[in-house]
Amino acid sequence: ALANRVERWMLDRSFPFWADATPAPDGGFYERLDLAGHGIAKEPSRVRLQARMVFTFAHAADLGWDRDRAQGLVERGIATLTQDCRRDDGLYGALVQPGHGLVDDTAQTYDTAFALLAFATAWRVFALDSALDAGMALTAAIDRKLKYDDATGGYCEKLPGLAIRAQNPHMHLTEASLAWFEATGDEKALRRAENITGFVRDRFFDRDLGLLLEFSGGSADDNHVEAGHLFEWVWILGRLRELGGNAPFAQAADWMRDLHTGGMRLLEELDYMPLSQHRDGSVREAKQRTWGPTEKLKGHIALWRLTGSDDLLPMIAQTAEGLFADHVEGAIPGAWIDAIAPDRSPLIEDITPATGYHLFLAFAELMNLAAQLEG
Repeated sequence: ALANRVERWMLDRSFPFWADATPAPDGGFYERLDLAGHGIAKEPSRVRLQARMVFTFAHAADLGWDRDRAQGLVERGIATLTQDCRRDDGLYGALVQPGHGLVDDTAQTYDTAFALLAFATAWRVFALDSALDAGMALTAAIDRKLKYDDATGGYCEKLPGLAIRAQNPHMHLTEASLAWFEATGDEKALRRAENITGFVRDRFFDRDLGLLLEFSGGSADDNHVEAGHLFEWVWILGRLRELGGNAPFAQAADWMRDLHTGGMRLLEELDYMPLSQHRDGSVREAKQRTWGPTEKLKGHIALWRLTGSDDLLPMIAQTAEGLFADHVEGAIPGAWIDAIAPDRSPLIEDITPATGYHLFLAFAELMNLAAQLEG
């Protein structure tokens, strides 16, 4: 019943709302909407937002929404990415004024990864040559410009490279590489995903704590953990297994369990999901963003697919119900409340289209699980 509810919300409310509200006059999509649902004009946008909107509308068509309209929006987004957001070296910048070009051309792996995810999804769903060509050029640029040598490991989080390493850009580059492999069969992308998972486990996973740290190379006092990222990695590792990858470390399934256990331990005795916590589990940022529960939901589902444990099913239902109640029900129709306080009061001054990437993926996973259980 809950899967049917979120499907109807996406197809009948959310995708039509964002299709109407987000296209910007000069091209691409608005970075933010006001609380009435109107685009905030004449401000730069993150490149990752432009890429996420391409993903969103390709994903919408994949779920059965208006295919012709979705394709038009996807083509609009690809044009903005390739014409306004791409650097001369083939990587993607950080901030863009759609229709006018980059206003911050810093090459960031996070934004570049989402561009690759956008092209992969657009090619898989629509077989657009523009997406295939852009994705092929980008995969070559990633390995040419961002990959460290084997002794250093991983990929540059941004150019120039940083002394303090970060796991989050590596996580999204893994996700995007898996999507590119799924869409094209490019074995190099699968190998990239495998190698990054090994690097992240070796560099960022604290075995004594059983937690994935956000940074490596800085002061322990400056480091922190985000439960949502532990759950997100559970889902990504599940994707790696499903797509036939061989993680370059023993017992990849055990790491999925360890990450899930660590994430759940961080949330013990809490009735909300803090954005971040200190290494000892104490709350660092006492607000719940939408993306945290979406990744918790995806992590639960991925672990269920691995183990088949019936104990996970009520956890999946509870997480999905809480996500919808906390972040969707009180919003204007089709949108969401992206941040709430521990008492569930809203903390937003605008509406963030980029969050749809998280919600739509999580709800699609719930729909797939429901179909699997019914089958």
